[in-house]
Amino acid sequence: MNRFTCTLTPENYNTACDLAGSALLRRLPVASTILQITEDGAWNEFSTGVYIAADFENVIRYTGSAIRDGSVGDRVQEHVLSGRAAQWTRLMVVPLVADTEEDLVRRIEGRIGAVLRPLDTKRLPTLGRPRRPAARRTARY
Repeated sequence: MNRFTCTLTPENYNTACDLAGSALLRRLPVASTILQITEDGAWNEFSTGVYIAADFENVIRYTGSAIRDGSVGDRVQEHVLSGRAAQWTRLMVVPLVADTEEDLVRRIEGRIGAVLRPLDTKRLPTLGRPRRPAARRTARY
């Protein structure tokens, strides 16, 4: 691989949890398989979170986030059905407090992705504070 890669280690998982700050619900330092998530409901109790996917060599391939009425596992299922999860063998979740604002969830995903540098994530959410809409300029005569 041409660029620096991170693996899904306990240390990297703990770093991801640290990056969630006060929005972290709790640490769940156990990797799950696609089947455990989609068929057995391993993540059914989490409606909000950031997930980290690794391949058979334990290289982090993807980070994503979910804010749902259902579970974070439902979002993983969408990846499976679209074919995007073909190389994923192990996943970990950073569960967030259910009422975490969407903007904060996306920023946490961006922070985690910026540190773990997943190979297959094309773009990450911005890291900064939400931007206020620019004030309209009025023409001066």
